[in-house]
Amino acid sequence: MAKRTIKAVTSPTSPIYRRQPNVLSAVVNDELVMMSVQTGRYFNLNMVGAHIWRLLDSPQSLDAMVAILTETYDAPEAAIRAEVLAFLTRLERQDMVSSIGDDAG
Repeated sequence: MAKRTIKAVTSPTSPIYRRQPNVLSAVVNDELVMMSVQTGRYFNLNMVGAHIWRLLDSPQSLDAMVAILTETYDAPEAAIRAEVLAFLTRLERQDMVSSIGDDAG
């Protein structure tokens, strides 16, 4: 099956997120596990969270991630956007991701 590339139109206000370099991740027993080297905290991600984490292999805009996930999952775009933003906000609070341009990154 050929891999499809989806190009999203990114609005100028769409934040761009990236992984923090101090976070390790690995697949363990079919789950994605992440650990902050800085804090020693670890997290298990569900299938959708793991998909978002893989999207962050390179910096991604919120708009691009929502476009990809909308093509993948059967849910309204607005619901996906709200869930992705909430997830990224939680990761930001745990210093696992940052918005490009933030002082933290």
